[in-house]
Amino acid sequence: MNALLLKRLIVANLVVYGVVAALVVYAYFFPSNATTLAANDSAFGNNAPFISIMLPTPTPFGQPAPSISAPIKTVVPLETPIPVTPVAQVAVAAPPAKPELVRDNGLVPPTNINILLLGTDQRPGQSNWRTDTIILLTINQSEKTVGMLTIPRDLYVNIPSIGKQRINTADFYGEYYHYPGGGPNLIKTTIEQNLGIRVHYYVRGGFDAFRQAIDLLGGVDIAVDCPLYEQDFYDDYGHATLNFQPGMQTMDGVTALRYARSRYTTNDYDRGRRQRQVILAMWDKATSLNLLPKWPQLFQEMSGSIQTDLSPTELAALAYIGTQLKMDKIKSRAIDNRTTIPYTTPEGAMVLLPNAEKIHSALVEFFAPFGDTLDNFDSEQATIQIVSGNSDAAKIAQTALKRQGVNAQLGDNSIPLAPKSTITLYQNKPATAQRLASLLRLDPATSIVNATNQTAAVDIVVNLGRDYNTCQK
Repeated sequence: MNALLLKRLIVANLVVYGVVAALVVYAYFFPSNATTLAANDSAFGNNAPFISIMLPTPTPFGQPAPSISAPIKTVVPLETPIPVTPVAQVAVAAPPAKPELVRDNGLVPPTNINILLLGTDQRPGQSNWRTDTIILLTINQSEKTVGMLTIPRDLYVNIPSIGKQRINTADFYGEYYHYPGGGPNLIKTTIEQNLGIRVHYYVRGGFDAFRQAIDLLGGVDIAVDCPLYEQDFYDDYGHATLNFQPGMQTMDGVTALRYARSRYTTNDYDRGRRQRQVILAMWDKATSLNLLPKWPQLFQEMSGSIQTDLSPTELAALAYIGTQLKMDKIKSRAIDNRTTIPYTTPEGAMVLLPNAEKIHSALVEFFAPFGDTLDNFDSEQATIQIVSGNSDAAKIAQTALKRQGVNAQLGDNSIPLAPKSTITLYQNKPATAQRLASLLRLDPATSIVNATNQTAAVDIVVNLGRDYNTCQK
């Protein structure tokens, strides 16, 4: 062997080991501060501490532009793309409206972490694309709860340095015009300036990454609550007739992808609801398999089709937080037709104008801690059992209640299907009964029945009858 080469290899190894040793010593004598704040941006009051990790601060526009991020390696479009013509400024604006919301210092609790989940329809060789899935995931570290907010793709907002456009074009424009931080940073900034929500991180991928993640989990169990039928469904996996009936269904990646993507027989709001269902089912499966601690390794396997500004260390910290979350307390919300105004632009595009006041009220409720929204329900600590002659309805109701922090066990479902649903109280738990009636959309005046029995196995029995509708959008 070449003596000079051998000498250089030995020196290089000594240097590496020396650096590692120095880092270990430094970490021992100078431990990190666990209360490190997210950033020093005085414009926000919602910077979140994140296990000694410094959160990124959005880069102001006007600084030298970085290179465009690597193309997204996906093959599955959300839908057939339409051309998007880049323009530096948009002259056409919506009719006069109330001023848009600005950054709200008190909106987001200081311990929340906000992660933007972006699903694109980009395909190899495409010159433009849209971000047709935009979901804000917020994690409350103090309460160990989670919320998901769908932002509609047609929301007509002011994109910085671009003008009034649909929000699903911000990612593309950010890449096309070399916005500092690329498309993800432009859509982050757009959300911050229009909705007043600080976005700490993003995860972006095409829908093939979505399919791949579900297959890595071995499929997911989804409580299909509403019928979904689409006869001529086409995607890169071929042609299919979709026919989902209410019930618990185990879906592989392609099936779950189609369930989440279908919209031509429903609408975008319902599609967003189904997408949140699938994401929660993925989280449930990862938790049941104890995969969250292994998420960094799983993420590495999918790194070719997913982009994120989460570092490996931050991913590990996030996985740790995931193991502590109370998945029976989840807020699943959307900016929808109750908080927006339909509008047709002069060019004929149908968009949604944000109603600033109603959106603000919805966001206040969305970010409010669970403890602020509960009544005497918690103090009653009632035990609940669900029975029904329709076992699928009982399982769907159990899943829906779990998402709202109500734990109920399934009882004997071999009973006949009752003509009418009842909530029978064997112990005096009136707040729980009222909450059950509200969540299951049953009339409390006719469904709540008192039948005091001190020896009953549970405090309340819910019998779902023929009148119970699993589809509660």
